[in-house]
Amino acid sequence: MLFGIFALIAVGLSWTLVGIVMGMAPKKNVDPALIQLGGSMVTITVGTLIFYLSGGIGMKGDFTISGVWVCVAYFTTGLLNCIMLVLMSKAMQKGPNGMIWTIIQSAMIFPFLMGIIFFGVELKMIRVFGLLLILTGLVLSGCAKDNTSSGDRMWRILAFIAFLITGVLQCLASIPSYFEAGRNLSPIIRSIATASGAFLTSGFLLLQSGKWKNWGGMIRSKWLWIFIGSLQFFGLIFAYLLLYPGMDAMAENGLGSASYPLMIASCIIGFFLYCSFVIREKNSILQYGALAGCLLGIILICC
Repeated sequence: MLFGIFALIAVGLSWTLVGIVMGMAPKKNVDPALIQLGGSMVTITVGTLIFYLSGGIGMKGDFTISGVWVCVAYFTTGLLNCIMLVLMSKAMQKGPNGMIWTIIQSAMIFPFLMGIIFFGVELKMIRVFGLLLILTGLVLSGCAKDNTSSGDRMWRILAFIAFLITGVLQCLASIPSYFEAGRNLSPIIRSIATASGAFLTSGFLLLQSGKWKNWGGMIRSKWLWIFIGSLQFFGLIFAYLLLYPGMDAMAENGLGSASYPLMIASCIIGFFLYCSFVIREKNSILQYGALAGCLLGIILICC
């Protein structure tokens, strides 16, 4: 069980890299969309090679029309995730990174509510209390005084749009698991479909913004490759070596429901510590209250 706990904490902490990269990229003159374009290309290439060389590892049954719709769902997830990360990056240039990250991570209330309303997931009072705590935290984050040097309140609008988009994409990513066609689809195919959505969307955003004219300079930047390499390294290696074995270990000890709360809580705490001690953001009492409410609420709704 200890392996499972430490493995999932490590995975959650690795997720903070996404927030760190999206916050740092514009400061290093690297477009977040280009990072996603490069990362999705790596995922598609590696996934295709593994799937081909392994003879379709993980496939159960035939690839039916239902499988096509599942791929469409994951493709849309990748599309929305790309847009969300770009908005999050813009918000982080204007407001408190730690609070923005917490707001967006709290979007897990959407798949939670979807499961209760449409798929018969049991509604417990402790989960209702957790939901109320998250909503209270979001209200507090909106009321908190802006302690950033820019004083630009636009970050709140961008963060809450990203929050809503995250809720929708998490619902789309969760729906296939409720159906046999989704559960039977290889995880590699799922990742390729998701990465394909991110690839096309990030490419479109770069072309539409005209920033493709500056690709030469950005491609030569060491920071682009540091960002892509770090995200792909931890994303792929941790998923295979820690994420799934850790979740299995927790389930074997009767603590499977604690897996996602543990990872999300650790990634929120890890990113908040990064913001407090590395980039030295100042936080108000209301912001600390919002963080505590969201963090405890996330833990409770997964109990």
